[in-house]
Amino acid sequence: VLGLPSGREITRIPCFVPDALVGWGITNESKAVMGTKPDGSLKYTVADTHHTHASYKDGNYDGRYAWINDKINSRLARIRLDYFICDKITELPNVQGFHGIFPDKRDPVDPAINYTTRVFCGAEFSIPLPNTGSEDHTKYRSMFTCVDAETMEVRWQVLIDGNCDLTATSYDGKLAATNQYNVEMGAKYEDMMSAERDACLFFNIARIEAAVKAGKFKTIGTSKVPVVDGTHEANKDPKTALTAYVSVPKNPHGVNASPDQKYFICAGKLSPTATVIELAKVLEWFDGKLEKLDSAIVAEVEIGLGPLHTAFDG
Repeated sequence: VLGLPSGREITRIPCFVPDALVGWGITNESKAVMGTKPDGSLKYTVADTHHTHASYKDGNYDGRYAWINDKINSRLARIRLDYFICDKITELPNVQGFHGIFPDKRDPVDPAINYTTRVFCGAEFSIPLPNTGSEDHTKYRSMFTCVDAETMEVRWQVLIDGNCDLTATSYDGKLAATNQYNVEMGAKYEDMMSAERDACLFFNIARIEAAVKAGKFKTIGTSKVPVVDGTHEANKDPKTALTAYVSVPKNPHGVNASPDQKYFICAGKLSPTATVIELAKVLEWFDGKLEKLDSAIVAEVEIGLGPLHTAFDG
């Protein structure tokens, strides 16, 4: 935790790994949060954190929670910002390594719920599902996961083509997105980087949750989490689609919502471009009012040698 504008380090909050300075992973209370093996020892003692984001109310930070990912062990931790202490950790099923996380900003249907109730996680690696170790990579898939912000239980997952990097959410709560690479569904680097365009993948939250409520899902392996089909092949009809694949230059990495609430900016990693996508037009496509989904692209701006992330100062 850094102070602004000084940049002074105020504290460090242990989550996924032991910290003897404060007894994290040593006390019974902290071990209960971290998770243990049958013999009482910690289940995991290493982690690989990448991104942290805080909860919202009325489109701005409300100081309740922050979340951070553990990419190596597919875990999501929640931090209470009133105490600066991690109070819950969830392990995601059907996922091997997830990179980007982002909380929603309000409910897509109920206007009274003007605060964060969901956290979205994008799985970076495609794997066999269930993960039997199969070497037939043509059947590998990755997951986009929704975690309940209060209970920290996994609500649902979306099976998708390709791999995810970062995630973002719209201010009206209707859309979440991830920048998706490896549309080629390759298992080796040269295959994963062969296409000139990949996608910014949008998720229609209300439709996904309606599908889950209607029982239009499957489960995978021993997991009881509902999984809906978000693959490109299954979502070609905009009026029933759960997902929308907007074409962007190759292997994007960062995606973020603009503060004016109008656009998502999806940054290329292997392309020196940032793609500006108008959210209203994506919603028009879902309503069957926009013929070509890529018409939602309003600009492709050339910047640097391959922008990794996008962010805003206001």
